[in-house]
Amino acid sequence: MHRLLLASVMSLAIAVPVQARAEISLDVHLHAGTAPPPPPVVYREMPRTEMVPNTSVHVVIGDRHDYDYFRYGVYWYIYRGEHWYRARAYRGPFTVVEAKYVPRAIINVPSKWWRHHPHGGPPGQLKKMDARAARAHERDRDVPAKGKRGKR
Repeated sequence: MHRLLLASVMSLAIAVPVQARAEISLDVHLHAGTAPPPPPVVYREMPRTEMVPNTSVHVVIGDRHDYDYFRYGVYWYIYRGEHWYRARAYRGPFTVVEAKYVPRAIINVPSKWWRHHPHGGPPGQLKKMDARAARAHERDRDVPAKGKRGKR
């Protein structure tokens, strides 16, 4: 019985034309967004902070850490390696928080207060820098700017 079944399958496989073969390709990329654990935060007493002028944001001062460390309202925020962490106490425990939940006031802190700004600088400043660079590039190429014509 097994031989008959095996012979039937073999004859069917031979009878199917090679051109009828179909290929399906599927490429899937999953980004789980798993952040590394928060950095160790070791302080015996509350860290020294300085208030950023014209804001309610406090920046932790000192060279003891390689991350950006802020206090805003009742929370403490750490930015390290493209990830945000938040805690109610300066010692933690810190948990991962999505960037959309970080207060705008922190993101808008001038870049001189940051060690590693998430976007290289506060929002809007990069666009201004890009616009200045584009204008300088046009001047260097001696190409008239849009809407401006040379003398006739």
